[in-house]
Amino acid sequence: MEIGVGVLGAVHDSTVEQRSSQAYVIIAYGNGLGYHYSAIFAGLLISAYKDDASPIVIYTDRPELFRNYPFQIVPISPQQISDWSLEGRYWFRIKNRVMHDVLDRGFERVLYIDSDIAFTGNPNIDIGRVTPGRAVLFRNEGRANRSPKSHYRGLAGLPKDLFADDDLVLSPSAPLWSSAVMGLHRNMRASVECADRVIRGLFGKVDTHTLEQFALGVALAKDHQVVPSYGSFSIFSTSRTRAFARRRIFEFFQRNRAAPLGVQMAEAKRLSLRQPLGTRVIGRLLELKAGPDPDFATLS
Repeated sequence: MEIGVGVLGAVHDSTVEQRSSQAYVIIAYGNGLGYHYSAIFAGLLISAYKDDASPIVIYTDRPELFRNYPFQIVPISPQQISDWSLEGRYWFRIKNRVMHDVLDRGFERVLYIDSDIAFTGNPNIDIGRVTPGRAVLFRNEGRANRSPKSHYRGLAGLPKDLFADDDLVLSPSAPLWSSAVMGLHRNMRASVECADRVIRGLFGKVDTHTLEQFALGVALAKDHQVVPSYGSFSIFSTSRTRAFARRRIFEFFQRNRAAPLGVQMAEAKRLSLRQPLGTRVIGRLLELKAGPDPDFATLS
């Protein structure tokens, strides 16, 4: 199968001309190729289910892995990854920086999904709900300090004027929105920048990996309505469900990577990534370890 990838300008390249009002966005980077092939699989499902010509934009450090797919690629260099992740100290900040970059490319609306989420229905149900005043995030996970062990309880001890320039006073009881899905409008670029200032301001003060999603939720809520996703997904974000899904995705590409695009899309829709309930229960009871990823390097 030879289709050819469309390569957009690199990050911060203002010469890029976009020809669609909306786009779907996925990130794939790192040494483990499981993320890259999960991104290809997620892109296949979006292609199979969407009913419009909106591009699928992949931010990746390995553009060559996507050469046979009709995705638009934004190459990200090792230096860019280092800068965006605060020199590897906070990897989740990359999501914020990608959203800032893609909204600067002129799209009116963008819908981001994590590579460990696979659509099982039309993604337009979410991107179509994005307006200048309304953002879509995956789900409201409750108060940030809902757990007695929550590190967000420490917000109460920080200076009240820490984010005075952004007119923000952060509350430990603010809702924590998951950013596994993000539907944003280009009018929200200032909110994304505000969220980044919150990330950098709290990093080292609040010890939690969810800073990125907390910061985006509070920054958006200041000037916009935030609503949960209505999308239909298969989610494999825990170690055991991810390991199961990665094995299925690996086997999928072993069988189908040379097939025409239409066949791959149809087969992707038929493939279930959900671990059987009995297997999940046994894994939890016996505390079974997830095991390593298959060797995706053998596919490339």
